[in-house]
Formats: sequence, structure tokens, C-alpha cells
Amino acid sequence: MKKVDYKPFLFFSIYAIVLVFPSIGCFNLFDWDEINFAESSREMIISNNFFQVMINFEPFHEKPPLYFWLQVISMKIFGISSFSARFPNAVLTILYPVILFNIGSRLKNKTFGWIWSLIFLSGLLPNLYFRTGIIDPYFNLFIFLSIYFFYLSITHNNFKNIFFSGLFSGLAILAKGPVGLLLVLLSCIIYSLTTRKIISLKKIFIFIFTAIVVSSPWYMMELVNKGPWFLMEFIQYQIELFSKPVAGHQQPVYYHFIVLLFGCIPFSFFALRNIFIDSKSDFKFEKIMRICFWTVLVLFTIVTTKIVHYSSMAYVPLSFLGSIEIYKIINGKSFSKGIKLSLFLLSSIIATVLSFFIYLIIYQKGIIMSFSDNIQLKTLLNLNLSWQGWEWTIPLIIAFSSLLWIIKFKFHPLKCLAIYSLLIGLSFSLISYFIIPKIEFAIQGTVVSFYKDISKEKKYLTTVGFKSYAPYFYSEVDHLKKVDKLYQKKSEILKKYFSTNSLNDLNRLQKNKFNGYVLSWLINGEVDRTVYFVSKKSKPILLLQNAKNLELIKDQAGYQFYKRKLK
Repeated sequence: MKKVDYKPFLFFSIYAIVLVFPSIGCFNLFDWDEINFAESSREMIISNNFFQVMINFEPFHEKPPLYFWLQVISMKIFGISSFSARFPNAVLTILYPVILFNIGSRLKNKTFGWIWSLIFLSGLLPNLYFRTGIIDPYFNLFIFLSIYFFYLSITHNNFKNIFFSGLFSGLAILAKGPVGLLLVLLSCIIYSLTTRKIISLKKIFIFIFTAIVVSSPWYMMELVNKGPWFLMEFIQYQIELFSKPVAGHQQPVYYHFIVLLFGCIPFSFFALRNIFIDSKSDFKFEKIMRICFWTVLVLFTIVTTKIVHYSSMAYVPLSFLGSIEIYKIINGKSFSKGIKLSLFLLSSIIATVLSFFIYLIIYQKGIIMSFSDNIQLKTLLNLNLSWQGWEWTIPLIIAFSSLLWIIKFKFHPLKCLAIYSLLIGLSFSLISYFIIPKIEFAIQGTVVSFYKDISKEKKYLTTVGFKSYAPYFYSEVDHLKKVDKLYQKKSEILKKYFSTNSLNDLNRLQKNKFNGYVLSWLINGEVDRTVYFVSKKSKPILLLQNAKNLELIKDQAGYQFYKRKLK
């Protein structure tokens, strides 16, 4: 029996405890995704309904519940907060690199395991996403493990491995939907065809059966409870993501190429050659990782809705391909001056741009204002954010760490890589402590503070003219009861204008009309609670401005707050 190596677990645990956990609660959750997911988890706790995903205590069909269950566990332990919402992902700063270390050690040796785990955690975007409250880190981990065990089932003809492949694919489906299965199937089928590996019908059956057993109970329960509406809405949302830019997320075709190249420094540069051609090493796992990388990149280049984290599944195969190059350098291959220079220059450019931008915000706001006529931007820049003055130096740690690594790499490669990883983690931690809270306050601090101030009131609250999940989470919107007039009015509107008793029966256009009727009632109807309305000053809402029974109680940081008092 092989002796278990606890060093990686201890190293990454200390990393997380010192550089990640203390900083993830330093600032509020960001709209949309972070607050969206945290609110769904909060509503599960408030309603004591852990199988229904909701927003504003109404059905939310866009995401399955697995990640929300993890957040619920965290919130049960630590309370409902930004820390507890981000904690499940923060734990992955331990689990993810430890898993990569163990897999890398089995594929090659412990040296490669250390390289892969350290370089992955050094990547800018992976480091960022472990400090957020979004679904993708777990979703990507499940997909990767499914592909890994599929690879083992082919190379080691063991039915246990195909079972685990199906298990993790099922978990991916339960985390974010059928795209979890799609990425696994595409990668594995292409790999099987190109290597001429025949998959037995028995293995196919075990994979499909396991994936269905893991993922289908929740989907079947929703289908039984809500009928075909739920399934049709869920499928329609997935199709919309692929076919048209949802919420304005339309980017050029090369968008994800740029995101991965710059966002995955340093390992993206080491992987550049290996993503196109074989590295001529003895890593058999390399082929399926290259296929996985291109599958993700091509698929999400085709998808019309382009958001940064959509291509985040490519981080793992890209880091593997980069690790191969670093491993070869450690074992004697020349460290290309081109890679050294490119890595240092690009890291320096990113660090310098960030530092310069923060310097301008602190000392030279007028320069930024001179380049834009945006009233909202000027309003935010004029806020007093209480800068200490030295925060602009923090991003320079990224450039310094790159220079130190490049200079000292040939003497103590693994030690230098570990120091580099720690310095990158330190830079993110300091940014989380001293910079992001001020940026977050400028963007949404005023409106979030307003929501918190009224959180204990019995009220109705809505945004007008813009979409936000912040009112639900930070004002602690409660679950309406049958005695509440808003509940009664919603039921009346559904029956009168849509001939139904359930919001589930409405399509997207009908829901917009429904919300319009509700807004009109909140402004002019016979309400039983104080009502608050929030709009953006850059998009004046005449309906609110002209309403005689509304009072403008605050006009601050680009937001306008209206109140309708009870008579």
C-alpha cells in the first residue's frame, strides 16, 4: 500500500486559511449571479423547501439545486452572509489542487502533481473564481472528474471507473444543467473516435444509467409537481443562451480566446504550443485534455451569449497542457526566452494597468472623467471612498512575483513555483481587503445600504427600470402569506388577465405584463404595507416621478428611492 502524502493537503489548507477564508466576506455580493444564487439559497432556508429553486419565492427554472444545497449548508453553519455564500467555492482552494496533485501524481509522479496543482492555483481567473459565489468551479470539477474516470475506464478496463464517470456527470447536470453531460460526451466521443478505442455497450449502459440515477430524481420531482411547464421553460432558457445574447452579453467571436490567454496567466503561455500539437511527451492523458480544451472553446465560441466564466471549464485542461511544458523545463528543456519575456511583460502590463487605474481613481479622478460624459460614472467617481493612498501598489505584486519566479526558477523550480503561487494569492487577498470593498461600495454600496436599513421593516420593495437581485437578499424579502394583500392581488391578476391560478403557466412575455400590473397596483392600489421603489437616475421613470402618492426620499450615487407610506 502506498503511503499517503499529506503535504499537499497541509500546504493548500494553510493557503486557504491564511489567504482566502479571511477575505471572502470583506465585501457584499455582486449582482447578478452571486446575489441570485445566494438569494435562492436563503429562500430555501426561509421557506424550509430545499427542493424548490426560487427567486422572490417564485419558481426559478434556470438552475438546478446542487450548488444551492452547498450554500444552504454553509449558511446553516455561518449564518446568511457574503462569507457563507462564497465559502463553498473557497473550500475548493484546498480540494481542487489536492485532487490535481493526486491525479497528476498517478499520471506521472509527485513532481508533476505539484506543478499542476500549484500552477493551476496561480492562474488569475481560477484564483478569482474560488473567491466568488458562482456555480462554475464545482460544475467544472465534476465535468473534469467525469472525463478523467472515463479515460481510466478505457485505459484500465475497469467498470468501477465508468461508474464514477457517470456519477460525476450526473452531479454536473445537477449543478448547472445538461451542458454538463454535453461537454463530457463530446470530449469522450471525440477521444474514442480519434484513438479508435471501442466503448462496450455495457460501459455505455453503466455511464448513462448512473448519470440518470444521480441527476433525474430532482428533475422528475419538478416535472411531477409543476407539469411540463418547468421542463419547457428550462429547455427554452438553455436554447436562448446558445442562440441569442441573453441580458446583453454579446461579444466578438474571439472573446474566449482572449479571456483564456490573458486570464489564465501564467499557464496559458506555457500551454500555447501544446494546445495545437502533441508535446512529444509520454503523457497519454494529454490527448483527451487537448480535446476537452478545444471542445469547450469551440462550443462557447459558437454560443451567442458570451460571459467570462462560460469558458472556465477550459482552465483545467489548459493548466495540464501548461504543466507538461513546465515539467519538461524542470527536467532539462531550455526555458524559452520568448516565454520568459512574454510572461513577464504581460504580467507587468496587467499589473501596471490595474495600478495605474487605481492611482487615477485615488489621485486623478478628473482624468477619467475627461474621457467620458457618463453621468453615472462621474457620480460614482465623486464618492468619498476613504482611500489610504497606497492601494495602487498592490497589483504590482503580480509583476514582482513573475520576475522573481523567472529569475530564480532554474535554481529551485518547485519552491519558486510555490512562492509564486503564494504571492499571487497574497495579491488577491490584499485586493479583497483594500480595493474591492471600495469599488463595490462605489458600484452598489449606497443601494445595498438602503436595502439593509429597511431589512427589518414589513414592506414591499421593487426595482423599476432595471433588474437586480440585491433587493431580495439584502432587504430580506419575506415569503408572502395568503393574508398579505400583494399575495391576494397577484392571484387576482393571474385569474383576471391570464385565466390561471399559477405563475408557472405564464411565458416570458406574459410575465412581463404580469409584473406591469403588479407595479401599477403597488403605486396606486390599496396596499397594506409601506412600499419602496428604486430606480436609476440615468434612466428616469416618469411613472414614479408623476405619482402623487410617492415621495422621493433619497437621491444618491446614481439611484433614486421612492416611498409610498401607508395612509
